[in-house]
Amino acid sequence: MQLRSLILYSKSGKVRELTFRLGALNIITGSSRTGKSIVLDIVDFCLGRDDAPVSEGPVTQTVEWVAVLLELPGTRAFVARRLPVRGKKSVSTAMLELGADLEALPYERLASNCDSNELRQQLGLRIGLGDVRSQPRPRSLQGTYAIHLGHAVPLCLQNQDELITRSILFHRQNESKSVAETLPYFLGAVGEDQARQQHELTQQRRILRRRQQDLDLAEAADRDIDSRLHLLLAQARTAGLIGTQEQFDSREELLATLRETVRHPPTVSGQEQDHTERTAALQDKRSELRARLNGIGEQRKFLMRQEAEENTYTDVVQHGISRLHAVHLIGAGGEGDGRETACPLCGSELPQPDRAVVDMHRTLEGLRGQLSSVQTVRPRREQMLRDLSDQADAAREELRGVEGALNSLAELDTDRARFRAQAEEQAFLRGRIDAHLSQLPGTHPDDAGSLQRLRRDRDLSQGIVQDLEGLLDSDAVQERLDHALNYISVDMTDYAQKLKLEWSERLVRLDARKLTVLAETDRGTIPLLRIGSGENWLGYHLVAHLALHRFFTLHNRPVPRMLLLDQITAPFYPSDLAKDSGNPARIQSDTDRTMVHAMFELMHEWVNDLAPAFQLIVSDHANLPDQWYQDCVRYNWRNGNALIPQEWIDEFRKTPGGA
Repeated sequence: MQLRSLILYSKSGKVRELTFRLGALNIITGSSRTGKSIVLDIVDFCLGRDDAPVSEGPVTQTVEWVAVLLELPGTRAFVARRLPVRGKKSVSTAMLELGADLEALPYERLASNCDSNELRQQLGLRIGLGDVRSQPRPRSLQGTYAIHLGHAVPLCLQNQDELITRSILFHRQNESKSVAETLPYFLGAVGEDQARQQHELTQQRRILRRRQQDLDLAEAADRDIDSRLHLLLAQARTAGLIGTQEQFDSREELLATLRETVRHPPTVSGQEQDHTERTAALQDKRSELRARLNGIGEQRKFLMRQEAEENTYTDVVQHGISRLHAVHLIGAGGEGDGRETACPLCGSELPQPDRAVVDMHRTLEGLRGQLSSVQTVRPRREQMLRDLSDQADAAREELRGVEGALNSLAELDTDRARFRAQAEEQAFLRGRIDAHLSQLPGTHPDDAGSLQRLRRDRDLSQGIVQDLEGLLDSDAVQERLDHALNYISVDMTDYAQKLKLEWSERLVRLDARKLTVLAETDRGTIPLLRIGSGENWLGYHLVAHLALHRFFTLHNRPVPRMLLLDQITAPFYPSDLAKDSGNPARIQSDTDRTMVHAMFELMHEWVNDLAPAFQLIVSDHANLPDQWYQDCVRYNWRNGNALIPQEWIDEFRKTPGGA
């Protein structure tokens, strides 16, 4: 698989096509922010990646579809994908057309006809990946496994950030472990069936470790189960869920009782009754009796006050009568004879009654009449006081009965609250017991014998792992992998020495397990992570990918026959002015200029050595004056030239909502 052309379709239907030479070095050089880096991202997207490859800018503003025309063995493939609408970051639909003489399709014919998964599978079939798909082995928990084009693409792309890092070696390496898992297959160490078996073995070993951990945890919990159950038993007895006299001879009996308690709680004594109406009636009666007693008290006070006033009045009247009593001494007739005409001194008869004596007799008679009236009323008042005292006694007695009834109801309410609290406590404890039982291995009714089940699952995984290990000849696989890595190591060392990379004097090799570059030195093995300077990191990325793809090509491995590199000389251009010019004279150090020249010479010689079997596409600032370099330049995006034509940008700005 090589790239014949990359096509952009504007939102108004205009077409921009970039063509590339097959089996050759293709260079896109240009200033910053002209779209060089987006070329790699668009190819990545068109080969099946769902995430949109471009950030907000001229491409998202003006382009609706992106497409690639691919050269495949015996045919061509046209792949087009619509960029996601604003606000979305991914899209899974695609368009795929196949044909021997196929060219870029016009805008009017673009329409999605497959998804990204089918796209990868169909393209993978055309480069020799086959289906590489099979159903899982019997007893396996792993789903269907397939190696597709999406596993090969990361071997063919290197963007600027990846080239100058020492922590990763392959495209999107941090996003997935698929590169490490599938690299032995692409190197030919394992066949298609072996690749599936090796992948399944890796998964089954993970499952076995997880099941062993689950079993270990369950066995540790089982050792403490009796103490936890007796703690639950003590709490249940305290709350009244289980009788204090009940004894249990085995764990099973205790578990059965606890489960039964959870399902059927004991009845709490003291039926709750509604005393609201009765209490309200008694409270009303109490208020009525208290009001009645208050009324009786007021009446008694009034009568007592009246009696006191009458006593005072009687004393005054008695005193007056005693003083006027001497009037009876006047006259011969003695007391009470009514002789007002007798002289008080001599007793002789007066011609006219003495007015003073008459008035005194009249006053005395009046006082005696008043005293008689007072004495007549007093018995009735005393009777009324006795009646009021009886009424007060009866009301007090009734009030004591009402108070007693209210106190009894209050005690009942207290009992009800206590019973309610006890019921809530029991309900809480039942839930706690249920939760504990569900967590204890082998104690849940639906999980009986879970320890035995976990042991069976562990033994089953062990059997699957042993079967897979028996089918895979690990020694033969490792031997083929070592052979491939040794083959690649020879080329890596040669390329590193040509670039004069640090620590390349003895041996440079690829670590297929950790996915890094190792340099063998007199001091020992030095990984890329411990090698300094961005120039070395970039150089080792380059030699590793060139050596890998030479192996893939010469051994006819199912990997696309193209490698896209982005901004490979970025660390050597110290300023924006130098980057925009691309002139190596702008590079400050002679050593850096030599390094830049050596890298492009190496890539030029390398691709010519494999021609026409391999295509190398480099997007970069560099613009070397050498004729061979200029012959390789496909596009020079300077002086207003860029991936997105200026007329597209102007057209966008004129549209409503355009910048």
